[in-house]
Amino acid sequence: MSRIAHTLLALLLLASPMVADGQAVQFSHNGGFYADTFSLSMQLMYAPDTLPLTIHYTLDGNTPTECDAPYTRPLPLSADCLPQANIYRVPTVPDDRWFQPDSVEKIIVVRAAAFDAEGYRRTPVTTHSYLIDSLAGRRTALPVVSLCVDSLSLFDPDTGLFVPGWNFDHRYPYGTGNYFQRGRQWERRAAFAYYAPDGSATEQDCGLRVHGNSQRVLVQKGLSLYARREYGDNSFDYPFFGNGGRESFRRLVLRPWATSWSGAGIEDWLCQHLADSLRFDHLATRPVVLFINGEYWGIYFLEEKADEHFIEEHHGVDSREVDLLAYWGDEVENGSSALWNEFYQWLQADGTDFDRLAAQVDTGAVMDYMLMQILILNDDWPVSNVRQWASGPSPWRWIFFDADGALSSFPDNAAILDYMTFRASGASSHTSLQSTLLFRRLFANRSFLEASMKRLREIVDTRFSYRRSGALLQQVVNEVEAEVPYQIRRFDKPSSMVRWRMAVEVIDDFLRTEPLAMVNEYAQYFGLDVPKSDLCTVLDRYGKLVATGHLQDLRPHLPRGVYYVRRIGDEPQKWIVN
Repeated sequence: MSRIAHTLLALLLLASPMVADGQAVQFSHNGGFYADTFSLSMQLMYAPDTLPLTIHYTLDGNTPTECDAPYTRPLPLSADCLPQANIYRVPTVPDDRWFQPDSVEKIIVVRAAAFDAEGYRRTPVTTHSYLIDSLAGRRTALPVVSLCVDSLSLFDPDTGLFVPGWNFDHRYPYGTGNYFQRGRQWERRAAFAYYAPDGSATEQDCGLRVHGNSQRVLVQKGLSLYARREYGDNSFDYPFFGNGGRESFRRLVLRPWATSWSGAGIEDWLCQHLADSLRFDHLATRPVVLFINGEYWGIYFLEEKADEHFIEEHHGVDSREVDLLAYWGDEVENGSSALWNEFYQWLQADGTDFDRLAAQVDTGAVMDYMLMQILILNDDWPVSNVRQWASGPSPWRWIFFDADGALSSFPDNAAILDYMTFRASGASSHTSLQSTLLFRRLFANRSFLEASMKRLREIVDTRFSYRRSGALLQQVVNEVEAEVPYQIRRFDKPSSMVRWRMAVEVIDDFLRTEPLAMVNEYAQYFGLDVPKSDLCTVLDRYGKLVATGHLQDLRPHLPRGVYYVRRIGDEPQKWIVN
């Protein structure tokens, strides 16, 4: 029987009655990390007086049917059990974007269920993934996410999530294709597993969709994970982002390394952590390694999904009462745009009553949000990557997400300020009258403008001090560096370790210099006085930047010599290090 016939039969069997509550195929070993191979046993756990059942299993990630291999004796988990489908060879993008490696790393995935004599499935599907050091020749230091999905759900030309398919139009190669389709009809069932290096794990079925906007055309695609009762569990219950944080999530995102503009891969992670404790919503995130149907799919960042459930989970409001908008109200992701449109029309017509504006917008949140965007020189904002939300009478707030185009020196400091205050006719991919209207109304109030200057200096002095930002950069580099060569071989993004290290050095230079430079640029741009600060830049006698930070931190690390020190708001002063 063909795989298509298998899948159609499996869909029919999903509706068949189960024998008893809690009935399932039980494995002798849980999924996770193992040093060496072993034999896997399976047994059927069920109540007495039930029909005789036979266990069938697959090793390619597909849902088992009665036509798959029957379990008759313990299964030695050797190299013979590695998946043979080689789905990495299936073209998933237009020809000019396609990259295929010679081979990929694989892990063992076993899916099993019990069937009666007539071929009806009588138990849920049990799924475990096994990462065996002796087979792989290594053990990754990162947590591993394993997804098992029926191949047709990914690659069928009519319904597959990962392929151009019948929805692809050669005239519009970067906006069409199955992977650009959205909505519940483009959600597929997947078995999700998360294995942490410390041995802890969580496994459950969930919904799977392609995630993102234009970057869906990449080989390494973003993915959204949906917990639903129909799949078994209504939430992902596990402390993915560390103890002390939240442990229950309705939605998660797997953000691909390849969406990084520079190839460094780490910009969004770094910016989300730099945003910690600022007055706007941002996303928890961590690096993981992804396997799909047992095949290596590179480095991803598991993070919260910026949707109405995220707002409910963080703010305690009913998700059904949340108005969540994108692109400054042009797209409604949840609820309605009616209140925003009314507010925005008033901003256009007048908007000079600051008290009225402040009653409808959380000015502290939007202040920190815009300062964050300019400090990281986000080149994909303010037109794009904007989500604002409100619930009932609450003021509008913003969610910070997608900093893949940040932390480089393009645009420069003046350009990002021009983007944020744009008031000319026309528009660009960076800015527009619509996207800057709120900021222009806020800046018209002198008290807000002066408060933003003070807040900018405060953020640079604390959250963006190189003492902190440099430590965060080193933290994430240490976490991912050993995995980057495997990411390179799988997707050619980045193209080499040399280029990756160069991209990281650019970020390091940025963190040392640009936030401090922005303080002075911001003051000059708006005609403000620069608040004094202990932060300083250190130049050598030729005017070349040596370091930035607090003097007490810098002095022990500087060689003997003559330097010129400039505190924020002061003129350079000679400084001799003996």
